[in-house]
Parts: sequence; structure tokens; C-alpha cells
Amino acid sequence: MTPGPGGGGPPHAFGLEVVQNPYRSTSDTGMAVVLRVTARSPAEAAPAPSSAGVVVLVDCSSSMGYPQAKMTAAKQATRAAIDTIRDGSSFAIVAGTDTARMVYPERATTAVASDSTRAAAKRATGHLYAGGGTAMGGWLRLADQLLAPYPDLVRHVILLTDGRNEHETPEQLEEVLTGCAGNFVCDARGIGEDWDHRQLLRIASVLRGTAEAIGQVDELVADFRSIMDRAMGKQVADLRIRLTTAPGVRVRSVRQETPTLADLTEHATVLDDRTTEFYTGSWTGDESRDFLVDLAIGYGSNGDRPPLEEEVRAARVDLLMAGERCADPWPIVLRWTDDPVAPTRIEPLVARHLGQEELGDAVAAGCDALEAGDRQTAEAQLGLAVGLAERLGNTEVLHRLAGLVEITGDSDRPVRLKADWTRSALLRVAVSSVMVGGVEPPWAARRPRPSPQSPLAPEPAPGTGAADQVCPCGRISPPEAMVCDACRRPFREPAAGGEGT
Repeated sequence: MTPGPGGGGPPHAFGLEVVQNPYRSTSDTGMAVVLRVTARSPAEAAPAPSSAGVVVLVDCSSSMGYPQAKMTAAKQATRAAIDTIRDGSSFAIVAGTDTARMVYPERATTAVASDSTRAAAKRATGHLYAGGGTAMGGWLRLADQLLAPYPDLVRHVILLTDGRNEHETPEQLEEVLTGCAGNFVCDARGIGEDWDHRQLLRIASVLRGTAEAIGQVDELVADFRSIMDRAMGKQVADLRIRLTTAPGVRVRSVRQETPTLADLTEHATVLDDRTTEFYTGSWTGDESRDFLVDLAIGYGSNGDRPPLEEEVRAARVDLLMAGERCADPWPIVLRWTDDPVAPTRIEPLVARHLGQEELGDAVAAGCDALEAGDRQTAEAQLGLAVGLAERLGNTEVLHRLAGLVEITGDSDRPVRLKADWTRSALLRVAVSSVMVGGVEPPWAARRPRPSPQSPLAPEPAPGTGAADQVCPCGRISPPEAMVCDACRRPFREPAAGGEGT
């Protein structure tokens, strides 16, 4: 780890650590690096309350009236969210069907939160009623317009739906998402069993929020209140990671690894052929996130053969808040070597995050196969997911998988689908593909957790004397590694019938 320097700084300063193995063989073409970014408020000063811009988008399509309990819960949850909005914040409530309709205020603007406006907004939720289609892009477009006058505020959107985006094309939704990317954070929630998890995961990924399945209508109030409470606790509206690469080095991808998985690459801002900025969303005054950076490198790829055993800079990392640097820049370093061992060791934190990506991929592949009716592939991929989640200690994903599969004790078929599995259980597992352990909805504590004897409980952490793992390709990984950094081969092969990575 390369720690950032101490010292003073602005009220919302950030710390940066770079975790990597700088040694690369002259035949290597890539390097994985973890950036740990930490928001750090001064110890002597409590975070000052900040105003925000928030919009609640409530699905009011016809299906929300069947059963009526869904619409009743949506109204109650919206009122709970309104109660949580801090004085001075700008807010609006929107009813979403095949169009977007203002509920409060009545015209397309926002209100300033106060006792009187919150009371009026709660009365206006009585005008939420079911009837119409579903076009989420239009809802998000209106939210973007409502929040556009407040570029310096923390801007947050809650989107609730019970259905699929059937009244606009996928291309239309993508166009809206591209236009909204970087403007606000959106937490997406699905209620019932008829929504498409891929659509909600896509919205949450592009707009740097979370996606969650609401299994029971009585869970919605606590969830909305928790989302709004977190939004009110945000202190930094916009933090960006800027990577400036050396000649011959290219950024292949940047992915947020904790607290949830999100690919930052697609909507990055390219400033020039060597400089790219990645939007990370809004932050509280006290939180930490890890980002996995994948760099393309090549010995002598820029025309010059660098010397061996000499440390060179592969890239520089800058953190920017509102366009201003908020931490000292730090280098990502590279040391070419002909030592056969040094390049093969993988930093444990890097290996862990590569394993979390494999877990997310296995969960997604298993759920997609199950929806497509391919039971064999679904069981193989979900079995792989169980093994990965056990070794990573991801108890939340394990608990959700336990609602869909059961352990068989058979090495060739480690899990089988439960005879009584439901689409609701499938949706809860599907959205867990973006969870990295410890990130749970507020009502999760009421559910039973896996016991240490449960076949879906995590295995004990390996002891200090555990041996490194050696991949057939020659790479050496730490005991807890899920996959090989070089060839991405899993150290535990999945059962026949599905692919491992």
C-alpha cells in the first residue's frame, strides 16, 4: 500500500492508497491496481448539514393497482421519504407511467423543504393512482430537468417500479441514461415479481446508485426512509478520479468494487489521449471505496525499451472535487524485471476484488440461464457463486442464494434448484450481483442469518500458514485468491454444464 500524506486540507479532504505489485515481466501486457479512496472530515468538526436536490419517481402504471397493496405501500414509502428531507433542500414527487406527471409541486419545478411544503407534498401523494404504461426514460428525463438548476447540490433520485420498461425502446432508455450520467445518483427499487432486474441494474450502474428487490410491501417504507436518510447525509456532490497515463500505457477499465460493484468505464470523460476522468457519484463526509483499475502495458510498446529493475511511473491518480484537486496526486508505478517470481505474486486485496467480480458474473450468468429455462447451466453457475461467496465471506449473497438453491454434497453437482423456488427469490439473487458483503437493506437484520454449521455459511478464513496458490499458467496467488490475475482461471472449477468465468 502506498499511503497518502497526512496534514491539513479542505473540510472534505480525501485520502488515497494505491495497492499493487509493481513488478511486471517483459512479456506482461496488463496490470491490476486497487485505489482505496477515503473521505475524511476533520476530527474537530462535525459534518455540516447540506441541502440537496431530490426527486422521487413512483411507478403508477396499471399493474401497480394489482394488488392494491403495492400502491398503498408506495404512498406510505413516499411520505416517509418526504419526512426525511432536510429543511432547505429542493424536492419533487413524480408519477411515472408512459409519461411523467408532476405530483408535487404541480408544475415542473421543485419545492424548498419546510414543515409546510412537506405537509403539502404528503397530502399530494393522495393523487398517486394506478393507470397507464411504463417508460422509465421519460421519468428520468424529467428528474434531470428538475435537478438541472442545482449543479452544486447533492442530487439524488429514487425510482420505484413493479414492471418492465415496455413503452419506450431500449435505445431510448440508453439515450436518456447517457444524458443523465454524471448529473445525479439514482437508487432503483423493484417491487413484486414482474420487473426486469437487468433494467434496474443498468439504471443503477450508469447513475451510480443501488438496485434492490423489495420482497414484501411492508419493507418499502423502511427502505425509502433509509435511502433518503443516506442522501441527506451526503457532503460531496461530485468526486472524480482522473487517470493520466504514461506513453505506452492505456486504461482498459475502472470499476468500483466497494461498497457495491459499478463499472465506471463506459461513461468516463476522455480529456485527451492520455487523460480520462471517472465519475464516482456523491459521498458522505466519512466513507471509503475501493476501485479496481486495469491497465494495458507493454515492454517497449512506445518505441523505447525501458531499463530493467528501475521504477517508472505508469500513471498518475488525481482526485477532483468540483473540478479542484482534493488530495495529493499519487503514482501507479511499474518495474520491469526478468525475475521469474516477483511478477507472479498478486496483492491479496487485488485478488479479493477480482474474486468479487467473478462472484457477480457467476450470479448474473446463473440467473440469466434460469430465466432462459437452462436449468443445467443455472445450477452450475449458481454453484460456482456459492463457492465464491463462501470463500469471500459474502454472507448477504449467501443468504439470498439459499432462497434459490440447496447444497447437494455432490462434487459434480454442488447445488440444485429448490423445487419451490420463486421468481421473487430469483430477483433477490439477481440484484445481489452488485453486492460486496456488508451492504444490506435496513430491514435485512430481521431475517435469519446462516449459522456457522450451514452449508451456505462462509468457511473460516485461511490461517496465516496457508499456502500460496499456483496457477497452471505460472502465476502465484495468495491463499484467498479466487482467480488467477493473468489468465482469470478460477482456482475452483465449476461443475460440468457451465463456464467458470
